[in-house]
Amino acid sequence: MLEHKLSEEEHSQIVQTIEMFEAITQTQPADYQSLEILKEAYQKIGRHEDSLRTSRKLAEVYFNVGSYSNALQECEAILVKEPNAPDILAMVGEIETRLQASGVAIAKTTGSGSLINIHSGRSARPKHANLLDRGDDHLAKFLIVQQLFGEEEVTAALEIVKQLNKDLSGQALAASLVDSLCKEDAGRLDAVLSALIDRTKFAYVPLEYYEVDRQIGPMLPDYLTLGRLFVPFDLVSRTMMVACCNPFDAGGRDTVQQKVDYTVSWYLARPSAIVKSLQSIYRLETGD
Repeated sequence: MLEHKLSEEEHSQIVQTIEMFEAITQTQPADYQSLEILKEAYQKIGRHEDSLRTSRKLAEVYFNVGSYSNALQECEAILVKEPNAPDILAMVGEIETRLQASGVAIAKTTGSGSLINIHSGRSARPKHANLLDRGDDHLAKFLIVQQLFGEEEVTAALEIVKQLNKDLSGQALAASLVDSLCKEDAGRLDAVLSALIDRTKFAYVPLEYYEVDRQIGPMLPDYLTLGRLFVPFDLVSRTMMVACCNPFDAGGRDTVQQKVDYTVSWYLARPSAIVKSLQSIYRLETGD
């Protein structure tokens, strides 16, 4: 199969993606989702050595968190290019030992292995998403427990946000609990984002500095973008990258996954950056 020849614009967009995710992985070296995207992006523009180097990092990350099947897949891909790599061969041996001990059979192939999980018999089906639950109650409890805000302050803001989001229609933008509480206080917002990243392990994306592709946003319906403050900001291979400001909106995230034929990778962004991106995508009036 012939590879798709990138246009100058596509190449430029991928280079921008690489720069952003290089910065993310420098500060969050165990973020396997960003490493996966970075590996694919390098591959698309022919930076094969960088792609291979990133694949090695991925194998280490997967191994360290106990995701041995994914680690083995990365090792297999590396061994195709470097069949005698001693560190990778050693990792494969250790992975196979641990997988066999945990009840996963290894079907031997040429030099490495493919996995057969002898305990698995269930096929994954997307669960029905509860779109009535926007995750704001969960987020409110988190902010209180983390002592980022007082209970009375959070409760009052939560009621206002729920009222604002009750009957959204047309191209009305949803209200954000984080934005309502932090307002213009950058210090409080940074503290909230830091706590959310620690809790959810979402990577942070500086969306305000990212040139969002306007063609990607409308791939999701308005009630998920404008109505949930979700911004699809890039596509790399079969992965759609989506920014949000409330990672506890499980119903919304499940629905996004059901609506697109891509793997969805989630990122945390500042509410104001998300709103500005959506205003740009849908060409909305910015107001005062």
